[in-house]
Amino acid sequence: MTSTIRIDSATTLDEVKVLLATCGLPTEDIRDDGAFVVARAGTQVCGTAGMEAFGAVALLRSVAVHTAWRRKGIADALCGELMQRARAQGVRRLFLLTTDAQAYFRRLGFAAIERDSLPAEIRATAQFRDLCPASATAMARDV
Repeated sequence: MTSTIRIDSATTLDEVKVLLATCGLPTEDIRDDGAFVVARAGTQVCGTAGMEAFGAVALLRSVAVHTAWRRKGIADALCGELMQRARAQGVRRLFLLTTDAQAYFRRLGFAAIERDSLPAEIRATAQFRDLCPASATAMARDV
């Protein structure tokens, strides 16, 4: 990752929503109780990732990097930070839904799973119920 980038907690959800919208990801279900981290280059938010934790399981969501900042290790750093935070919170298994980034997440240790095998807490999220198409691939990994 480039040395001018720093990873920290999102200051406001507005900064997260702007980047997600720019990257074509849904923002309708972004809530205050979700945990979002951002990558900053100075004051510019150039990447974000979120996590919704439910005890021992969590949903990794909304991993987005502005096109000008891609291929610099930012998504890896964001996902790594969230995995570290998940472990610290007692999360043991991390899940996600993706329509086009299966290869990327396999590289991070995620494996495709049957959607029906997702825990009830994950199936109850807006991401699963409403926002991600039924064709989205469900993936999981231990934290």
